[in-house]
Amino acid sequence: MPNFPRPPGIACCPARVDLNDAIRDLMSQPATRERSQQWAELLERWADACPQACDCWTTAA
Repeated sequence: MPNFPRPPGIACCPARVDLNDAIRDLMSQPATRERSQQWAELLERWADACPQACDCWTTAA
């Protein structure tokens, strides 16, 4: 982890902020096959949004 604290609400990778919002919106929809497919696609995009590094801590939606 970094030696400095990250301000609350700041994602390690800004590209993930929009993806987190899309995931949260999707979670509020009824469970369907389409939602499951969209969920998987969003999680893949979220994982690819920035390099995986030990100092890149954040939370998924």
